[in-house]
Amino acid sequence: MINGIAAGAARSHSFAVCAGLAIAGMVALLAARPALAAYEVVTVTNGGTIDGVVSLSGTAPTEAPIKVTKNQDYCGQSIPDPAYTVDSSGGLANVIVYLKDIPKGKAAPTDPVALVNTKCMFSPRVQGAMVSEQVKISSEGFSVTKPLPSMPMMIKVKCDAHEWMHAWIMELDHPYFATTGADGHFTIKDVPPGSYTLAVWHEVAGEKSAPVVVAAGQTVKSKITLAAK
Repeated sequence: MINGIAAGAARSHSFAVCAGLAIAGMVALLAARPALAAYEVVTVTNGGTIDGVVSLSGTAPTEAPIKVTKNQDYCGQSIPDPAYTVDSSGGLANVIVYLKDIPKGKAAPTDPVALVNTKCMFSPRVQGAMVSEQVKISSEGFSVTKPLPSMPMMIKVKCDAHEWMHAWIMELDHPYFATTGADGHFTIKDVPPGSYTLAVWHEVAGEKSAPVVVAAGQTVKSKITLAAK
């Protein structure tokens, strides 16, 4: 069953996914971001690449495992808290990296944004999307595909059945975004040459930005460090 609701200015979409554990996933608006003038899709020739790492300074806080309060036969007794996923060199996973205010460039991705429920956790934890992209939510062999809202915003995905299940989708006007991997690494390709602001967002460590200059056909290296909170 799929339900869509709209209540005043706080628009939201509800996805009820009935499979196995009768998971109900709600997509709730966290904060709308101001829209730019319409993003223009152009052919990008000899574009540049931003290749970098997001690191966490200091020692990541030790988070207690998530206590599973229901469906323990499927979910397990506890789940490691994924808020800070840091490798041995300090690379921070699950960080959205994106360009601010880029007016034109490559076309949007054609594949739906994927969100999978596995063992009572959403994967990926964090990801970017372009406005109005389709999102495919899958659980136990069942899936539902719905369009995302038509304006830039941060979306928090919640499971109505399991209160610890969360994921985040940052909707942007453009497709120049990436999510850091397990080693904190990210790559953004086909960037039109120019000067930009590179921004990062992490669910706990917050936001930070830095200038970046992209040259035609070149790869610029970037390293951004966030402080644990």
